[in-house]
Amino acid sequence: MMATSEHSAPACGQRLLTCPQAPTHEPETATITAIASPALLALRDATRELHAELDGHSPLTAPGLDTQAYALHAGRVLGWMRPLEAQLYGEGARWRDELQAQERACKASWITSDLREAGHDPAQFADCPFTPQPASLAEAFGVSYVCEGATLGGAFLYKRLREQLKPLSLHWLQGYGAQTGPLWQRWQAALAEQITKPADIEAASSAAQAAFDSFRRWVIQ
Repeated sequence: MMATSEHSAPACGQRLLTCPQAPTHEPETATITAIASPALLALRDATRELHAELDGHSPLTAPGLDTQAYALHAGRVLGWMRPLEAQLYGEGARWRDELQAQERACKASWITSDLREAGHDPAQFADCPFTPQPASLAEAFGVSYVCEGATLGGAFLYKRLREQLKPLSLHWLQGYGAQTGPLWQRWQAALAEQITKPADIEAASSAAQAAFDSFRRWVIQ
């Protein structure tokens, strides 16, 4: 069972796999065909209400958002993402290959770039002490569903906010750039292949709910 108690943040020197640099191409926002596996359908059903609640309270959709409000929100997200990426992609994680860690352990570095552009030291933002700690591949897929699915919404927000928040590059919202769609398709294919048993689908769904809940508690509340 996935641990939900508070835990220590990863050590400052802990190495993570990271993308070589932030994307330079326009993020893809065209319609992306879903691979409607039983696991994906269950993840969507399990998180639909939580997702809607977060969307309704996100500072990124609030009127009058400016660069500093964006940076402060991004800093809270960084404090959630750093320990989460350590759990998913750190040296001790058992499922780095299945989760395609070499391509996906980038999100904290994107946010870090945005914060530095906005004049903030990323180290000033504390790490969340209660991010989920997946104990199985199924739970890891459930947590990564939250992170990977967010890249689709980020691409939409980038189109909406890039002029409003100039001169920030908005690396976090750009996400994987033109590879957003293809990487989401690859993630769905891996989910469909790896998570097939009813017990694993249930475990993935519970882990996704826990990830959304920890994000809400740390970033929104």
